Amino acid sequence: MYYIDYLNKVQIFMKNIRMLLFDLDGTILNSDNLVSPITASVLNACKLKGYYMGFITARSSSKKNVYLLSKLPCDFIAFYNGAMIYAKNCLIESNTLYYRQANKMLKKINKDFPKIKIDIHQEPWAFSNACNCIRNLETEEQRFCTLAQLPKLDVQRVRLKSEFLMSVPLKKYMFSESIFYYTISGDAIIVHKNANKGNAARKASRFFNIPLSQIVAFGDDINDIEMIEIVGTGVAMGNAVSELKNVADYITETNDNDGIATWINKYLL
Repeated sequence: MYYIDYLNKVQIFMKNIRMLLFDLDGTILNSDNLVSPITASVLNACKLKGYYMGFITARSSSKKNVYLLSKLPCDFIAFYNGAMIYAKNCLIESNTLYYRQANKMLKKINKDFPKIKIDIHQEPWAFSNACNCIRNLETEEQRFCTLAQLPKLDVQRVRLKSEFLMSVPLKKYMFSESIFYYTISGDAIIVHKNANKGNAARKASRFFNIPLSQIVAFGDDINDIEMIEIVGTGVAMGNAVSELKNVADYITETNDNDGIATWINKYLL
């Protein structure tokens, strides 16, 4: 009897779900960086059923990524984990680092630790000091550039790479608007303090007037934790890091085994 009552409560709760939010890499995308036909079919079925669909990703808004998302039903997109947030194809919030502050910070890091690889996104430009070059994400134009020659544009994201990165006291280089976190691969990401998936999920909730309790979010990595925690239902992929699995409400199959489709078919369709 108790089990039947529990199932009834789950069914009632799931009927109140109105929006689905997804991470891309390791979640929607499989190990080949593709959306499987099964997952694509389920996402389209969700849209037809009336769910709002959103994607919150660490990826940039390059042509390649925009094209990828254009193939999926999408009402809401947050790039760079929330540095640039779009709803209904319009930019509704920008959380970027001001050029002067970011440039001063990066020059100091580079001076103190010249062996650290620094990648910088200043849309439409992407810079790397590993090759001292800058590339236009829209036109693919590439040219020589140094850290001192960066365009005077605000910064969406900085990625630092080094074998000794964990021993670098990055905190002392941050300014009031910036924060950093480490990825599962050991890189350090520097972004605006509001460029995070939790804030992006809140923005989706406010824009579409949907309570967080009526949103389901799916993720696999450390930067998905806040998003998973604040929504009504958080789902960790089978390939997710243990820290995320520990705070999720559900754990589904891996991204290579259509974990998204498995969970949605079981609880929503």
